[in-house]
Amino acid sequence: MPIEPASASPAPSASSSVSGGSSVSGGSSDGATCSACGSGAVGEDGRCGDCGHLAAGVEHAEETLELPEDPSGDLVVHGAGVTDRGHRRRRNEDAFALTRAVTAEGTPVVVAVVCDGVASVPGGATASRTACDVAVAAGHEALSGGQDLEEAAATAADAARRAVAALAPAAGSSPACTYVAAVLDTERAVISWAGDSRAYWLSPARPDESGVLTEDDSWAAEMVAAGIVEAEDALSDPRAHVITRWLAADAPDVVARHRGWPLDDTGVLLLCSDGVWNHLPDPAVLAALLTADEGAEESPVDVHAGALALVDAALHEGGHDNATAIVLAVAARG
Repeated sequence: MPIEPASASPAPSASSSVSGGSSVSGGSSDGATCSACGSGAVGEDGRCGDCGHLAAGVEHAEETLELPEDPSGDLVVHGAGVTDRGHRRRRNEDAFALTRAVTAEGTPVVVAVVCDGVASVPGGATASRTACDVAVAAGHEALSGGQDLEEAAATAADAARRAVAALAPAAGSSPACTYVAAVLDTERAVISWAGDSRAYWLSPARPDESGVLTEDDSWAAEMVAAGIVEAEDALSDPRAHVITRWLAADAPDVVARHRGWPLDDTGVLLLCSDGVWNHLPDPAVLAALLTADEGAEESPVDVHAGALALVDAALHEGGHDNATAIVLAVAARG
């Protein structure tokens, strides 16, 4: 699977805000009023019964994309996401969102985002929820308006950055979050990121061919890349997970990096927060948790079961942090 080198995203275009996928969820609500549509229909699972919006800070949520009503071709992108508060955090400051879109040429596309609220400042849950919602909405509109995958990825990331920056209070620390996203059809994928939430390419049938697609924006990663510290020493340093790029009003000028490649159906694209990969950093281990139906190499991965397995495995390994995973796979419609 040839992967193009990481680079800064192309200049974004203006974006707006509408969107959504279909869901199955669980968790707890922040309140009775939906912050998206203003109705009082938010249920105990944290999801608005009117518009489907998921509230910030839900303890646990699961969502699976429904298949498109109007098929075009034999292959389709399957997708599902799971988030959980974990065992030690008082609140879930992770968030995810995924939706289907259609390009101006009629090509079905999926937009998916995972964000991790920065716990050291107030408002992390709101920042991550806002970034996810705005990014999928902006990506959806960009694609339908004629942008290609790379342009839509840039538009989504920039819209998320601006939306989180707008959350800043008049005084005090600004809400902040990391960001990792994917825009993909059945032939090509583009990922973009800022921070230490990751994207992986996983091959369940051949786990050793799996790998990390993103490069962490963290103290440890930058020290190792610069040749200043060995990887083992960097990861054991108290500063290891201090992020160096993020979304917030007080963040350095951040243009999300991006990477694209021709997609095939031999693997699975994973987006996850550090609450998953801190416990399970080895791509081969992550891939082995994604069991193909009936164990056959040709069988598609059950994306919902896969996302749930990855989050459950992180919780089993300690669950020290919020844990979130989106699993995306190209497979036959059936």
